[in-house]
Amino acid sequence: MEGMPRKKYPYTLREVDGNGNVRWYFRVGKGKRTRLRGEWGSKEFVADYKRCMAQEDAEPAPTRHTLQWLVDKYQESAAFKGLKPSTQRARANVLKAVCKTGGKMILSKIDRAAIAAGRDRRADTPFAAISYLKIMGYLFAYAVDAGIVKNNPVRDVKMPKAKTDGFKPWEAADVEKFYATHPEGSQARLAMDMLLFTGLRRSEIFRIGPQHIKGDVIEYRAGKNDEWVYIPMHPDLKAVLEATKTDHLAYLVTPVHGRPFKSAAAFGNWFGDVCAEAGVEGRAHGLRKTLAQLLAESGNSNSELKARFGWRSDAMANHYTRKADKKKLAISGAAKLNENSLTPQSRSDEGFTSKSATKPIK
Repeated sequence: MEGMPRKKYPYTLREVDGNGNVRWYFRVGKGKRTRLRGEWGSKEFVADYKRCMAQEDAEPAPTRHTLQWLVDKYQESAAFKGLKPSTQRARANVLKAVCKTGGKMILSKIDRAAIAAGRDRRADTPFAAISYLKIMGYLFAYAVDAGIVKNNPVRDVKMPKAKTDGFKPWEAADVEKFYATHPEGSQARLAMDMLLFTGLRRSEIFRIGPQHIKGDVIEYRAGKNDEWVYIPMHPDLKAVLEATKTDHLAYLVTPVHGRPFKSAAAFGNWFGDVCAEAGVEGRAHGLRKTLAQLLAESGNSNSELKARFGWRSDAMANHYTRKADKKKLAISGAAKLNENSLTPQSRSDEGFTSKSATKPIK
């Protein structure tokens, strides 16, 4: 084209406005456009171009033994790559946020006080503080194992407490309202039956299909920790699943296209919608808590609960068995109180009678 310069700088764009004025811009791919001053090849043009190229060049490699350098090495390690993809993403997101402000810190300067300061900056969001400490702990555990640092500075930092009851367990009235709204044969009713009778997580329930049924037992490897879960089927659930016809590897399918849900989030969002239709606040995880609570109150041991729900440690099982024991003791204590009432009519003068209670203290 006549008037076009022979030499062209990479990543430059030429535009002509309505008055015939030529303007030059620097842009890489779909990135930000930057105006280049002056005419093509002028000193101003070249100076702006060089500055844009310098900014566009790849970030220099992190200085050795900085936090960002350690994070990069960790994410390339077998320890990190052996994690589930979802766990990798979660840890990478937290570490990215940490490095945004502290990536240039020298590792030798990151001590217990520095970690505690990071925890305290997240004091208003205790769960974020807990996640920060856990993931920084994993990072420095790798660093110790790799011989990069001698000690893990996270080890002695106190974990903050986050008081919450989490997802609310369902009440019997909630289940009845759900059943009244969603009839037998509907996907909503099927989802409720499967969640209520199995106690599986939402990340697992949407994957369950005929291939997981072994006789009268659902056998499934939990995605969260790879533990095998064995769930004896209640006769009602068995009847429901036997009556459910499916051409897929999952019983639960989307109501619109009739295909399995693509993710736990997709299933969870849909189930939340059908719960809202029924006018109940409960969600999928609340049903898991409900079943765990009922089984613990029925006398299931820690080992039985762990096998049923796929828990590796006793921590979660203890939570429910302790709660069940407290409830039993409270009920037992109330029964004894009723049997040995403190009313004047049923207690002797040796006890707390109205007569003895009104005697002046000498």
